[in-house]
Amino acid sequence: MSEAGRSGKGISKDSARSGLSRVQALIGALLLSCGAAGSYLLATDGSLWNLALSHALGLVMVVLVDFGVGLMSLFSRRSAYLPSLAAAVLGIVLQLGDIVTAPQYYQTVQHFAAYLFGLWAFDLMLVLQAVVLVLGVASRRHAVYLARRRSRKGKELEYSRRGFLKSLGAFGGMVAFVALLSSVKLPASSGTSLSTTTEVGAPTGAIAKKSSLVPDTPVYFEYPSGYPNALVLQKDGTLVAFSLLCTHVCCQVQYDPTVDEYGCPCHGSLFDATGKLLRGPAAVDLPVVTLTTDANGYVYPTGVPNPGPCQV
Repeated sequence: MSEAGRSGKGISKDSARSGLSRVQALIGALLLSCGAAGSYLLATDGSLWNLALSHALGLVMVVLVDFGVGLMSLFSRRSAYLPSLAAAVLGIVLQLGDIVTAPQYYQTVQHFAAYLFGLWAFDLMLVLQAVVLVLGVASRRHAVYLARRRSRKGKELEYSRRGFLKSLGAFGGMVAFVALLSSVKLPASSGTSLSTTTEVGAPTGAIAKKSSLVPDTPVYFEYPSGYPNALVLQKDGTLVAFSLLCTHVCCQVQYDPTVDEYGCPCHGSLFDATGKLLRGPAAVDLPVVTLTTDANGYVYPTGVPNPGPCQV
């Protein structure tokens, strides 16, 4: 073997090529699996589409990048080596970054983190991306060697910090662009919305006058500001009020007057006309809002004794 055929550490050109090709094939398989896990989340997690459309579109782009770079890596395309590592870093950053956006969707960071890490596909994506990075570090010796070799077409491999950052910036820009095509939050798109709102002309802080309420017809109101609730006059004359944020992942539930129930459009939780849980995956009732009625019959919210995970 000639001097030019080996590096100072005894790596031959052929061994570097074959070693990197094996690593790239494995990275490609991992990224394709990661894309499949992301596709599963998009197909099964209704909260992405109903609560955070920008996150859903961002994940769509991540999946497309994983599939594209994964296929290139699977066939040992040298140009995909740094982009595959950049895709893994971007995926991890975006997934962990999602957790800190919890307050935008009425949730505590702790509750949202527990939900996300309870999704096997979410966890699998993190693990696969971490393994891709480990493989990238493990194959660094081969990559550095090939980056120093030149062929008729130029360098065997583009391997530099600048190249990595360019790939990371390009992918990040693509994700940011599709995310900006949507609003951060959208109202739920399915189900029947509430038929009435806080009574016009009511005193400041009042929801409605009891005498104007129609039995079993919910009245929408916000309390505290920004948090949706429903006030309901029951047939026996009693008043109940409760949050409309599902206690599973804080999607807004929708009233169905045909069955007098509230359903969550994200994961299918179901609550009765008083906010009691009928069907999961939510585990507890909708939080109750306490009420008081003044001498003129106006109803006021006074507190939320057990706010649950959706009050921040």
